[in-house]
Amino acid sequence: MATILDKYREKQSVIWSQISENSLPPEELLQMQELSYRICVLETFQAFCKSAPITMDTRVMGYHFQLVDAYVRFILTERKFGPKTDAEGKKKQETALTSFESVVQDGRKRFCSFAAGTQEQYKACISQYINTILPVWMQYRNTYNNINL
Repeated sequence: MATILDKYREKQSVIWSQISENSLPPEELLQMQELSYRICVLETFQAFCKSAPITMDTRVMGYHFQLVDAYVRFILTERKFGPKTDAEGKKKQETALTSFESVVQDGRKRFCSFAAGTQEQYKACISQYINTILPVWMQYRNTYNNINL
């Protein structure tokens, strides 16, 4: 997650330099928006991993997972726009969405009856879940707006 985030931040810095110099081509505004969105999502997931509780208290773990799950549901449903695409592109979008939804459902099943065996187990498991979601989410995002790095 960190290396991708670093690459995105570097690209964002270049874009902001172009904006300050009034040299960003208008056709790259969509790319700038997508890049900012991806940075926000990656930073949010990074915060979820770092702030995951080290506890065996099911109420605390449950609350943290509710926050993670709400955010995942949010990214499943929003920002479904990008350059126009043909029938093949739409099919790729649907396939990527189905794959993303499947990974999310598997995670929800795993956590609906989660019981930690050690205090560190929840933190490790939620981080693994998030790191499983991210590549599938990025593949899904690429079907709408591919960012070349």
